[in-house]
Amino acid sequence: MPWSIHHVNLQAKDVRATAAFYSSVLGMQEAPWAFPQTRGYLPGDPDKLALMGDGRDSHSGLHLIAPDPAFADKNGLIHNPSVGGHVAFQVDDLDGVIARLVAAGIPHSVTGEFAIPGLRHVYVTDPEGNLIEINGKVR
Repeated sequence: MPWSIHHVNLQAKDVRATAAFYSSVLGMQEAPWAFPQTRGYLPGDPDKLALMGDGRDSHSGLHLIAPDPAFADKNGLIHNPSVGGHVAFQVDDLDGVIARLVAAGIPHSVTGEFAIPGLRHVYVTDPEGNLIEINGKVR
């Protein structure tokens, strides 16, 4: 199954200072965040969310987000992607991944399109407790 890294999400208590670090030290450029029509709860204030885009599309690259303990509850999830950071993979067959998670009895959170236009998301922890996000195109 083809896959790629879509983004890395880092928790940032001070999003503006962290974005300035990546801009001034690593030469990254901040890009505007485009929200989908079906936006879930996702703070859009630049003090809460920043995108250091890598140029592949409108949301790949580095995501910086302020930790929000209520994020999971407000989106009906069992995982909180705003706390602790995560890596996000993009796959061609998200339904196949979901079926394997269900068959293995692995707890996971599934969303529709709510944070990134054209993508749905699955959040799950690996055996070491690392939160990962798996994205697939909205069908």
